[in-house]
Amino acid sequence: MYLVTGATGNVGSNVVDQLLAEGEQVRVFTRDAAKVAHWGDRVQVALGDFTKPETHAAAVSGVDGIFLMNLLTPIDLFLKFVQAAKASGTPRITFLSSLSVADPTSGVGKLHLEKEEAIRATGLPSAFLRCGGFMTNSLGWLTTIKSESTVYNPMGSGQYAPIAPEDIAAVAIHALHSPQLSNEVYNLTGAQLLDTPQQVEILSRLLNRPLRVVDITTEAAAENIVRAGFPQQIANGVAKSFESIREGKAAHASATVAQLLGRPPLTFEDWATRHANKFA
Repeated sequence: MYLVTGATGNVGSNVVDQLLAEGEQVRVFTRDAAKVAHWGDRVQVALGDFTKPETHAAAVSGVDGIFLMNLLTPIDLFLKFVQAAKASGTPRITFLSSLSVADPTSGVGKLHLEKEEAIRATGLPSAFLRCGGFMTNSLGWLTTIKSESTVYNPMGSGQYAPIAPEDIAAVAIHALHSPQLSNEVYNLTGAQLLDTPQQVEILSRLLNRPLRVVDITTEAAAENIVRAGFPQQIANGVAKSFESIREGKAAHASATVAQLLGRPPLTFEDWATRHANKFA
């Protein structure tokens, strides 16, 4: 049995789908059963929340592994969850972290690092998936693509190697299945360096419609993130990552996905082709 947190997110939903495809038993930890109803009786549902410690024990009971993602829960409540996992036995944990952990000035990195350290302190067999930018971040362009045929770009011509959630999920499951797991750190990116105009060009070709790119400041991007409902601290952290990309500091690609899975990661065009209906 595997427990998946964040099962309604881009990565967690892929973890559930891939585990089910392998014939594994899956339990999802969610506050809203309706959001996971599409899996029907193929998954067990553990109703609860990281902020409700009374729900933790039932969620982690009897599981062999946990896919764990969490950014915003206060560290004291997160600690209660991982302590409940420890009390339940010795489940393997894969934690969705961030490459920004390596940047001591990154607020988002610090939030991930404190949770990595909480997991390490349990002594449970663990792996930390430090990911770069997700391909699904481009779904944030949907509103202005549909209304204005425009993508507003705070990253200029800076390149990075976006990664598909499908590949992150596959690495997470690879780690969950590993008989020997000892605080491995996996730096995960795609294999292809792209800037925003290149990504938009790919989408334009797939959608068979012209799209334009308009540069904006990272400050304006942060304001947009806050307006979308995210805390200022998160908005500032994301804006800082945009700035790093703009300055060319993220122009590197990891070979980890290929090394672990024995296949290349999805390209942005592969991923966009699979999900073109979302942009139409």
